[in-house]
Amino acid sequence: MKIDDQRAYVQQITRLDISPARKIGTNRRSMTGQTAVGGFSVAHESSLERDFLILLDFDRNFVEIRGQPVRIGYKDAAGRDRHYTPDVYVEYTNGEKVLYEVKYRENLKSDWIALKPRFKAAIRFARANEMRFALVTEVEIRGSAYLANAKFLRPYRAQMANVAMEEHLLETLDLLGDATPDLLLKAAFSSKENRIRAVGPLWRLVCTKLIGADLTEPLTMATSIWCASREATE
Repeated sequence: MKIDDQRAYVQQITRLDISPARKIGTNRRSMTGQTAVGGFSVAHESSLERDFLILLDFDRNFVEIRGQPVRIGYKDAAGRDRHYTPDVYVEYTNGEKVLYEVKYRENLKSDWIALKPRFKAAIRFARANEMRFALVTEVEIRGSAYLANAKFLRPYRAQMANVAMEEHLLETLDLLGDATPDLLLKAAFSSKENRIRAVGPLWRLVCTKLIGADLTEPLTMATSIWCASREATE
């Protein structure tokens, strides 16, 4: 799977310069907190929302992200005034703007009668503001090894780059064509000490998408990898 396809794995709103429309409080059933996402601090109400934010932070193909971005008015089945706040707003680098609702499928099924008018209101609001409204569930967020790989690789982005070692790894991989992490390390460095030192830089290159891999499958030392620069010429 190519890197552009992997970015599409996480489903892809005019810029909203606003504070969260709803503050997240303490809930014994939820995992509330803040997640750092590409320089933004975004609130989450559940572990599923947190995991979705981790995927967004890992992909880093957005220019703005907001939690609890806007309060949308609507009427329920009895004609009473209600308000609904989507979970996340994302403006992507390609200009697409999306309002996201993150829900477990079980909750969608059990609460659908109450949720349906909220989502209809969100769709109308999004269309009127040149946005899109999207639902994401545990199937999209946790349905493959992508999330586990993202959690594993994210810390390597913060590591200081070892430029010489990373350049050597990329040059070696370019000569090899397709390889594996184990094969690349052995081809690039003759000493065991240098191979051990190069593991971090290698994973940093995968995290920053300079080395490609199918991240929807478990990432191991036997995973097929390639120079991402090749994709631009294929």
